[in-house]
Amino acid sequence: MTFMEILDGTIVNVALPSMQQELGVDMASIQWVASIYSIVTCAALLVFGRLGDMFGKVRIFQVGVALFTAGSALCALSGTFEMLVVARAVQSLGGAASLANNQGIITETFPDSRGRALGLVATFTALGAMCGPTLGGLIVATLPWEFIFIINLPIGLISFVVGLKVLSNRRPAHRPSFDALGTVLLIPSILLIFFAITLMERGAAPFTIGMLVCGIGLLVAFVVVENHAKSPLVTLGVFRDVRFVIDLINMALVFLAMAAYTFIFPYYLQEARGIGAGVAGLIMACYPLVNSIVGPISGAVSDKVGCEKPTLVGQIIYTCGLAIMGFVALDTPLFVLIPCIMFTSLGSAIFQAPNNSMVMGHAPEGSLGFVGSLGNLMRYLGQSVGITAGSALLYGGMSQSIGYPVTSYIEGRPDVFMDGMHLAFHVLAVIVLASVVLALVREWLNYRERRARSTAR
Repeated sequence: MTFMEILDGTIVNVALPSMQQELGVDMASIQWVASIYSIVTCAALLVFGRLGDMFGKVRIFQVGVALFTAGSALCALSGTFEMLVVARAVQSLGGAASLANNQGIITETFPDSRGRALGLVATFTALGAMCGPTLGGLIVATLPWEFIFIINLPIGLISFVVGLKVLSNRRPAHRPSFDALGTVLLIPSILLIFFAITLMERGAAPFTIGMLVCGIGLLVAFVVVENHAKSPLVTLGVFRDVRFVIDLINMALVFLAMAAYTFIFPYYLQEARGIGAGVAGLIMACYPLVNSIVGPISGAVSDKVGCEKPTLVGQIIYTCGLAIMGFVALDTPLFVLIPCIMFTSLGSAIFQAPNNSMVMGHAPEGSLGFVGSLGNLMRYLGQSVGITAGSALLYGGMSQSIGYPVTSYIEGRPDVFMDGMHLAFHVLAVIVLASVVLALVREWLNYRERRARSTAR
């Protein structure tokens, strides 16, 4: 299911120009076909995670697979732009239900090899990212765009049937009541915040800022309500563990940098250097290729030596990789550039599975669904902010270089783009370096706890 969701996301991005032409809408409008998926997914993640803890994670996961498949069919049948956006929202609800519970299912099924199993998930995620652009380009070139959704149907049906046969639903002995008021406050707060973040890619208009303020206000009200709820939607007690909060923040920071990097770098290859889309795609595929190979290894190592050291090593390598990419030039040979890309990818690949395992390790009994959905929410938050931050840093650096506001690539001036890219990558390196500092704080807290235990003996 993870493979199908990532594959779908990357294929849709490739097909957006074809959809725009056939549906007769402008570029700003067609972007909502992609944006609505991530926004609705984020709004529903925590709710589906809680439902998984209440009714069984496998059951909600299977509901998600069915919804995602049905949403894909609706997307394929959409004849108008408006219907396609609604169908994508249905599809995203299915994605949220399955995403919210997949890590909880893995943790329950493989308690002693959680890192290895989560590493395999990272592999399928990377494979989906690798196959998406190639498969999407092939489909768009030879078939109507509707087929990018039709290919989800057999995969979804197979996933649903295999899930029925293989996965066993574990329901809690005591089922708490559902927090309806918390849900009513949480969903619109996240929708408003993520809508605002998405709109900020086009500028911080007063309406966008107002939307963000309203979202934050509803989120504050949600926290107040949850503090007094008998059966809260969100287990706020887990946030008392500073190490858990650090792990979540580090996840968001690393994914922020990853999203900004993958947003900026294709422009360097295709616009600044003039490399064709096919070759640029192969170069960019080096990133998920390393992730697919290293992810399971890193996860397996974390099962044996603990998660803290691998995540810290990954963060340090990723910081160095981004700093190195900040010195790449227009004439950097490919035999130098590709190893730099792979080195940068190595850092994020080492980090992901152990960090996911650490986050799930903090989950109290009966809250695996909630903690897993919270981890995915932080990942989406990092990615959403990363695209906005990446574009702001890139165009801000370009504007500073040329002396007037810039919001797109300037034909014939790759030097201006390079100034913006260098600034962006160096700032991203500093952001990931901040996560290294937080990881060192976590290590100090662990050391202090171990010392207190040894003294007590």
